[in-house]
Amino acid sequence: MRLLAIFPHPDDEIGVCGTLAKHVARGDAAKILWLTRGELASQFGDMPPQEVARIREGHGHAVAEMVGAEPQFLDFPDSSLTGGREEALAIAWVVASFKPDVVLTWNPHDVHPDHRAAYWATLSALKFCRIPKLVGEPHRQPVRLLHYYRSDIPRPAVYVDVGEEGQAVAERVFGFYRDFYQWELSLEAFRANRSRLGAEAGVKFAERFQAEAPLAHPFLG
Repeated sequence: MRLLAIFPHPDDEIGVCGTLAKHVARGDAAKILWLTRGELASQFGDMPPQEVARIREGHGHAVAEMVGAEPQFLDFPDSSLTGGREEALAIAWVVASFKPDVVLTWNPHDVHPDHRAAYWATLSALKFCRIPKLVGEPHRQPVRLLHYYRSDIPRPAVYVDVGEEGQAVAERVFGFYRDFYQWELSLEAFRANRSRLGAEAGVKFAERFQAEAPLAHPFLG
């Protein structure tokens, strides 16, 4: 299988790292695509945006290495995403080239405009990637679109058993960002949440997503 994670900013990918790592460990291919470099992050104070972009791009590459995924950044400005045609077409070129079986992204109702926009641009991209006049060599195989879970969206929950190995990678990624940003959420709390999701699915550790319809697919393991 081939898995493509699409997010606006470095650190948005924390919720998929266990899933990606699990699949990489079993020989599947994974890629993380960031639409911006997150250069407007308030945690950096008065640091110039160009320097913030450099640091956060480095974070993305470091995380991709932990996961075993291929990293790629697009060049859209932070906090400017609209979910429109330009972003969708740029994503479609990546989809057509990488040819994923599964795409994971933010949910369509998140409070951050960039997060919502990433979902809508990705949804459009999964149509655009099928059109040769837009992307050259198209990708026309079925693609499963999964997004981060949100309780007020009436779509089926999709649990992924990340196992001990995937959970270990997810904790390493979370710890990397937590230490840099000095987040208050502890590693123990992070692990407990993954354990709670695992209990809901009848496994030890899980990540949870949603899909537009019930899925019968090897991704669910």
